[in-house]
Amino acid sequence: MNPHQNHAQHRTPIISKSYTLANAAIMALALHCAQAQSHQTAESTQADSPMLQHTLNEISAYARQNAKLDELNRNTYTINKHQIQNKGYTSLENVFSYAPFASFNNAGLGSNIDLRGQGARANTSVQVLINGVYANMLDSSHGVTPLNTLSPASIESIEILPGGGAVMYGNGTRGGVVNISTQKRYEKPYFSAGLSYANIIASTGNNYNADAKFGTKIGDKTYLSLGAAYIHKGGPRVGDLTQGGQGNLGLIYDMSEKQSLSLSVDYFNGVIATTPNNSFMDISSPDKSDRNRSGNGSMRNTQQRLDVSLGYIAKLSEHAKLDIKAFYHLNNIAYVDSITRLSHFNYNGLPLDNASADQSGSTFSDSRAGLIAKYDLKHTKGRFIAGVESIWNQGKRTMDQRILWKGSVSMPTPPGTSVTSYDHKIFIPFTGTKWSSALYGLEKYDFTDRFSLTGGARYEFAFYDIDVTYKNDMSIGMSNRPMKIAYSTTGALQDTLHNYALELVPSYRYRDSGAVYAKYEKGFFSPSPNSMLKRSGSGSTSKYTATDLRKEEYHTFEVGVKDVFGEFMSISAAAFYTLTQNEFYTIGNAHSLGGVQYRNYDLTQRAGVELFSQQFFFNDRLSFNESFTYVNATILQDNGSKTNRAIPYTSSYKATLGASLALGRHWNLWTQHSFFGAQKDIVGATIPAYSLSDIGIGASYGGFSLTAGVRNIFDTFYYTYYNSDKTDPIAGYGFLIGAGRSAFVEGRYSF
Repeated sequence: MNPHQNHAQHRTPIISKSYTLANAAIMALALHCAQAQSHQTAESTQADSPMLQHTLNEISAYARQNAKLDELNRNTYTINKHQIQNKGYTSLENVFSYAPFASFNNAGLGSNIDLRGQGARANTSVQVLINGVYANMLDSSHGVTPLNTLSPASIESIEILPGGGAVMYGNGTRGGVVNISTQKRYEKPYFSAGLSYANIIASTGNNYNADAKFGTKIGDKTYLSLGAAYIHKGGPRVGDLTQGGQGNLGLIYDMSEKQSLSLSVDYFNGVIATTPNNSFMDISSPDKSDRNRSGNGSMRNTQQRLDVSLGYIAKLSEHAKLDIKAFYHLNNIAYVDSITRLSHFNYNGLPLDNASADQSGSTFSDSRAGLIAKYDLKHTKGRFIAGVESIWNQGKRTMDQRILWKGSVSMPTPPGTSVTSYDHKIFIPFTGTKWSSALYGLEKYDFTDRFSLTGGARYEFAFYDIDVTYKNDMSIGMSNRPMKIAYSTTGALQDTLHNYALELVPSYRYRDSGAVYAKYEKGFFSPSPNSMLKRSGSGSTSKYTATDLRKEEYHTFEVGVKDVFGEFMSISAAAFYTLTQNEFYTIGNAHSLGGVQYRNYDLTQRAGVELFSQQFFFNDRLSFNESFTYVNATILQDNGSKTNRAIPYTSSYKATLGASLALGRHWNLWTQHSFFGAQKDIVGATIPAYSLSDIGIGASYGGFSLTAGVRNIFDTFYYTYYNSDKTDPIAGYGFLIGAGRSAFVEGRYSF
C-alpha cells in the first residue's frame, strides 16, 4: 500500500457542523430578508437600479432557456457574462468550480475541463472551442487546453454540452463539448471597464486584474467590438505568478440583408513564473502549513495564444442558412528557465541525492488551420443540418532535459568502486501532423407537435505524418574508470485512419414547457500523433516502432427530462451510461524520466446521473440553484483480465448549491458552495473529498457596480494535483495544495 494512501484517507473531510450552521444561517437570512421586502416588490421595481434589474432578468431568462431542450434535442447549459462578472471570478478555474456538471482536472502539467469523469483523459475527451474554433492541444502528453489565457471578463457566454456531440463536433467528445464565446453584436454603444483585486490570506498570492470592452454599431452595416485585459495572478505558493495581456477584436459587416462577413481575433501573451510541483520526497505528509511552500526548483515559461477566424453567413432563403468559417489557432509554450531539484534520485539502485533536472529550452507548439462549412435548413417538419470540415493540425515538441549530480556513492561491485558524477542529456525533437476531413448530417423530424426524432451520422478521415529523434548522451564518473553512453535514433510514420459517429435521439414534449428524451451515440477517439510511435529496446539498438494501439470507440445511452414550472422553477435530470472499447491511456508525460507509455484498457464504463434546478421568487429577487452529478468511472477489463478499478483522477460526485438575494434597490447578497468527491491517483492512492464555499455582496448604482466577498470561507485543505507514483520523480510523485481563504473586490463601470 502506498504510504500516502493512508494519509489521504485520514484527511478525507466530512461536512462539518460549523459549515452546516453557517450555511443554514445564510439561507435563513436570505429568506427573512426576502419576506421582509416582498410586500414592496411591486412598487419598488420601477425605481430599482436599471443595471441590477437587467442583470436579474437576464440571469433568470438564461435559466429558463437552459431548462428547455435545444432545437436538436440536446441537453445544454449556458452561463452568461453577468453570472461570471457578478461573482468576481479571476480565472476560468473559479468559474467551473461552481458550474453544474463540470470540473477541472489536473494530471500534472495544468488543468483541463472535465465532464462525466474523463479523468486524465479530459484534455482529449472533452472538446473545448473558443469562438467556435477547436482549442485542444494535439499533443496529448502535454495537452493542457490554454484556458489560462482567457480573462473571465472577456467572456460573453459559456455553453456546456455534457455527454457527447460526436456527430457535429467529431473526435474526442465522449465527455462533452464546451464552447466559450468572447464576441457578440452590439446594436447600441456599449462600454465596460473593470478593476479587481484578490488576496489569498496568509500568502503571497495577490491578484490584480483590469479589463475594458467597447462595442458599437457603425453606420447601418458594421458592428465593432474591442476588448483588452491585464492578468496579474499570484498563487498560494511563494514564487507563483502569471502575468499577461489579452486583446480581442470583433468585426461584423452586413454585405446585405442576407449576407455578412465577420472577423474575430483573440491574442494572449504572458509569462508564467512558478516552481515545480511539491514533491513527496520533500514533504511526506502535507498539511495547511505547506500551502505557501514553493516546489524544489524554479520555472519561468512564456506563452502565446492566437485565434483568428473569418466567417461568411448567407441566408439562402427564409429558412435556409449557409455558415462558412476559416480559422487559425496557435499556442506556444517555451520553458525559458526550468530546474527541478530531486532530493532523492535513484539510478539503477544508486541513491544520487540532490540531483537536478534542467529542462530549460524545451518548447511546445500547437498550430491549427481549417475550414468549416455548415448548411442549416428549418423546414415545416423540423430541421436539417449538413456540414463539412477540413482541419490541419501540427504539434511540435522539443524536450531538452539534462540531469546533473555530483558526490560520492559506493558501488557494491567491484569492491572499492564509487560513483562521483552523473550527467545525462536527453534531447527529443518531435513533429506530429494530423490532417482530418469530415462530413456529417443531422435531421430533426417532427412527426407530431409532441414527438420528434433526431438522427445523424459523421464520417471522418485522418492522415498522420510523424517525425521524431531521440538523442541520448550520458556520462558517469567512477573512481576506477568513467563510463560514457551516447547514441541517437530516429523514427517516422505515415498512417491513415477512418472513423464514424452515429446519433439517435427521440424526444416527447409532454407539455409546452417540458420534454423527455432518450439518446444513443456512437463516438470515437482519433489518437494524437505522439501516441502512435514508441521507442523500444535499449542503448544503440533502440528504435521507434508503431504502438499499434487498438481503435477506441464508445457507446453512450442516456435518458433525461427538462421542464419549467411557471415563472419560478426549472429542472433537468439525466441518467447516462457510456461503454468504451479500447480506451487509450498513458503512463507518464513528456517530462517523465522513463518517457511516456501508451496502452489500451479493454473495456471501461461511466455510469451516472446529472440533476440541476433553479428557483426564482419575488420577481426574481431571490433565487436558488442546486446541482448534483454522480459518475461511476470504472475499468471493467484490462489486458484480458476482469477488474473493478476506478479510472484515475475521476471524482465520484460533484454537488453545487447557490443562493442570491437582492437587498433593496441596489444591493445583492450571494453565496455558493461546491462539494467534490474523492478520487484515485495513477497508482490507486486516494485523493480526499473536499468542499468549497464563497460568500459575497454586490452593489449597483447606475452604471457602477461593486462586488466583494470571501472565497473558501472555511479555509478548506484540498489538493489540486496529487500523484504518489514513486517511479516518476521528475514529472510525478508530487502534489499541489489548493488556495486557502481569500478576499476579493471588483469594481466595474458599464453603459
